[in-house]
Amino acid sequence: MIERRISPKPIVAGTAEVMRDALLPPAGHGPDAYANASAANPRIACILVADFPLAAAMRQSPELCDRPLVLIDSAGRRNPTGVANMECRFVSAHARARGVRAGMTVARARATAAGLAVMNRSTAAEASAAEALVDVALSFSPLVEAGANGEVYLDLGGLERLHQRLRVNSRREGMASAGASASSSPAEMPDAETALAQEALGRVARLGMEAAVGVASSKEVALLAARCGGARVIAAGREKEFLNWLPLDLLKLDDGAGGNDGAELEQTLARWGIRRLGELTRLDIRAVGSRLGARAVELMRIARGECRTPLIARRTAENFAETIELEWGVDSLEAMGFVMRTMIERVVERLKLRGMAAGEVALALELDGRRRDIRRVALPAPTNEARTLLALILLNLEAAPPAAAVESIRITVEPRAPRAAQADMFAPPCPAPERLHVMLARLAALCGPDRVGTLMPRNSHLPGAVELGPFAPRPAIAPTPVPAQNGMASSGTASSRTASSMDRDAMKSRAAADTTVTQLAVRAVRPPHQVEVLCARGGTPEFVRGADFGGRVVSCAGPWRIAMAAFHPDNDDEHRRTPGSARDYYDVALEDGGVYRLLRDLRSGEWYVDGIYD
Repeated sequence: MIERRISPKPIVAGTAEVMRDALLPPAGHGPDAYANASAANPRIACILVADFPLAAAMRQSPELCDRPLVLIDSAGRRNPTGVANMECRFVSAHARARGVRAGMTVARARATAAGLAVMNRSTAAEASAAEALVDVALSFSPLVEAGANGEVYLDLGGLERLHQRLRVNSRREGMASAGASASSSPAEMPDAETALAQEALGRVARLGMEAAVGVASSKEVALLAARCGGARVIAAGREKEFLNWLPLDLLKLDDGAGGNDGAELEQTLARWGIRRLGELTRLDIRAVGSRLGARAVELMRIARGECRTPLIARRTAENFAETIELEWGVDSLEAMGFVMRTMIERVVERLKLRGMAAGEVALALELDGRRRDIRRVALPAPTNEARTLLALILLNLEAAPPAAAVESIRITVEPRAPRAAQADMFAPPCPAPERLHVMLARLAALCGPDRVGTLMPRNSHLPGAVELGPFAPRPAIAPTPVPAQNGMASSGTASSRTASSMDRDAMKSRAAADTTVTQLAVRAVRPPHQVEVLCARGGTPEFVRGADFGGRVVSCAGPWRIAMAAFHPDNDDEHRRTPGSARDYYDVALEDGGVYRLLRDLRSGEWYVDGIYD
């Protein structure tokens, strides 16, 4: 379990009690003391991924996590061969353990560490990893700011009650790992901020990266706490105690973000004998500003805990995208499916963090020769099953393969809200929305998205005209009981008995009226069967002969004409055997006692039996 620390003081005799007192809430307060304090003071959390370019590359290729790895800038060259004289920009922990250092040439690094993996730095992979970090932050708070180099800030104000369950889950995990009894007091439960930080670490790990989380009253202090590693929560009002013992190395003045000024400032402070932020606060800020400039003044404000840069929230992304740049062109669908499987799994994991499902997929392929292939894959229903999404994409690629080798793949998913259904105690159960979506998506992968849906009546006067619509079943509705008014149904008074007897008499009278009217039912023949009809001079049917019936017409009613736009295309061989949209309908009674509904196609002059009356 991750330890919650306040300051990186060296552990000496008597220091453990000081750190323990710093971690506990004020006297007379429960574990929600910090939660109440965060309502009055801003609370900012920072999610930091160290060595972000390396983490993005390992997230894209998980097999590199256990190998020594270096990243280079090959100026757009895809194939990293022939770059022996280039410098190693970023070095992984496994490579550093074998003696590889940043600034070495690739040839020297390969001679130092056997089995060294050399990759180009991918801006596309870093952009996808940064969006994934933002999704993790948005799963906790709606106010999120994306920083540089794997930094994400989120506002925790007012989220204590929303994430109260995280405290209970953290307590249960702690009891399971330590073997504690179920009678632990509520004071031993971690506060909401600590539980939230630990949960954030787990969610980032699910996306394929290792992060650190810091929580404090400002962005600067939260970033420094995250750079200490693990999950660290700095209580409100204790920032100075935490900052006094921080070494200047955590500020990373020589990382190149501020140019050469940062490195020169660090060298100057080292010559003055200043190694920690607490030592810097003892200097006069005006004298330091006149000698070292504005950067030193900002550094002193951070050391004093006075620098509070506001959090600038970003707009929520409308789509979820993952991009991969291949080192060599790929023209095999099997190899593309192997690459896209990992990409889709990462997108699905991001969608689950946000409580959404994939609604539509856009696939952009960068082909050899600077060509592009953009296509969209429609889904019959929102789903979060990676196997189904991959099957739909591969079916689309099999129907129309790319014209050249693929050098880059970008998958963009438009999110949709998953359909939720409320169970009813008195109605039959509906299929689970998630299982129903998966089944529809699998059927679409087998039959095609345009062949899965629900037959719906077309807005047409033509009998039997249907069209394929989306499958969206309505939940079963239980019969609504008739409410009792003024307690009449349960009081047993004479008025209630009179009302019930009147209702029974009305139902009996309607049933008697129904029995006096002959009800005819017609069985529709679909598709209509072609028959042979002999007509009189006026066009009235006189004799009908079909496959299993026939006889002379003894009674005829009609015609009723329907003429509208063509319903079936003329170039479809299957639909040529069915009648057109210009028809005359007749009701005929034959001498054998049967009553039939006939139709005559005005376009071809052919006759069909459309229904049989029972």
